[in-house]
Amino acid sequence: MASRAGGAWARRRPTAGLALVAALLLPAGSTCLASAELSAAKLCRKAFNVQGRTYALKRMGLVLACVDKLLKCELLAEIDGAAAAGCRAAVAKSCARRVGAQADSSLAKAALRFESKVGVACQTPDYDYTDVSSTGPGGLWFANDATCGASIDLPSLLVCVRDQVEARIDAMMSAVKPRTALLFDNVGLGADFPHLVRPPLVDAVLSAPAPGSGVLVDPGVLVVAAGSGLRFTGDAATLGCGGVSDDGRVTITVGAGPTAQQLTLDEPYGAGEVAIFGPWIAAGSVPYTIALQDGACADTVSGTVSVP
Repeated sequence: MASRAGGAWARRRPTAGLALVAALLLPAGSTCLASAELSAAKLCRKAFNVQGRTYALKRMGLVLACVDKLLKCELLAEIDGAAAAGCRAAVAKSCARRVGAQADSSLAKAALRFESKVGVACQTPDYDYTDVSSTGPGGLWFANDATCGASIDLPSLLVCVRDQVEARIDAMMSAVKPRTALLFDNVGLGADFPHLVRPPLVDAVLSAPAPGSGVLVDPGVLVVAAGSGLRFTGDAATLGCGGVSDDGRVTITVGAGPTAQQLTLDEPYGAGEVAIFGPWIAAGSVPYTIALQDGACADTVSGTVSVP
């Protein structure tokens, strides 16, 4: 009998040992299930990770696709002497639908998805903006962020965080496609991408002696330091030649021969309508021609861009 009892105890010992280990490792009353607060914290953290990555990749893909098409237009003109205006206009129209500032562009919708999906995950009864910004136990420490730490609520924090994502992505795109900023600026998309890297720019404002005169003020020799570009804008107060329609245009040609670069400023003129040339690296002189056409008004001036 003793032998049989000992055998039974030996057989029960592994089971008893496992029970003892479980009792030591698990607090009394634990069900191995995370608390509601911990589950909510994990969901919020995951939303930042997943939606941040999704938005970054979407932004990169949309912008790089547009830049590549715009660059193709310029290379065709610069290398083969093909007219770039039609190609540039068609690509600009397509890109505006994808990366423009309007709410229904593909990029704007992607930005809204980031904010809405992270917002839903991180503003709950169990985990909210206080926890997201908290630097205490269980917090995500956003209050320590030098840029976004002062955000007053979750929506403003998400806008700020998204802007930081955009800054990093745009800087990387500027490294991969260095002409991105100027290509976007020249088709009216650049203002929505302030984080793209731009070379130093020399500004030249084209104007007329008086409103409606139809005569261009001669800019003379335009001196541009090596490594800098040249940015033309039109003076809205004087450059228009009258009339009820904004159909005026200034055509700017820099360079000579089939590889000269040509861009236009279309009425209404102002800071948002730009034509950027360069940057130039080597010292020298490059000819330019500026032609105004607005109804019956027409004028042309010529000069040189000097790179000391």
